[in-house]
Amino acid sequence: MAQKFSMSLPDEVYDLVKEMADKEGTTVSGYLAGLAKERADADRSSRERLARLTAKDRAVDPEGYDRRKTEMRERMHAAQRAAAEKKASFA
Repeated sequence: MAQKFSMSLPDEVYDLVKEMADKEGTTVSGYLAGLAKERADADRSSRERLARLTAKDRAVDPEGYDRRKTEMRERMHAAQRAAAEKKASFA
């Protein structure tokens, strides 16, 4: 069963999407659903590939993997803090 929802697009974006949908012989809804499916499939594929590479990296160098994981987490937290500080400075 298909889920329904409402979406607003600027006129120029809608016109472009409508034109592309017409070229593919589908509706705007069908075209956008296809794009969403492609994106979801690509995201899932990317996550699966990352999981395989991570498992391989962990198997080859468990201690190095844990160190890199900690370093990456620290960098991510630092970036999040910097973004929050920047956002607060504009408020």
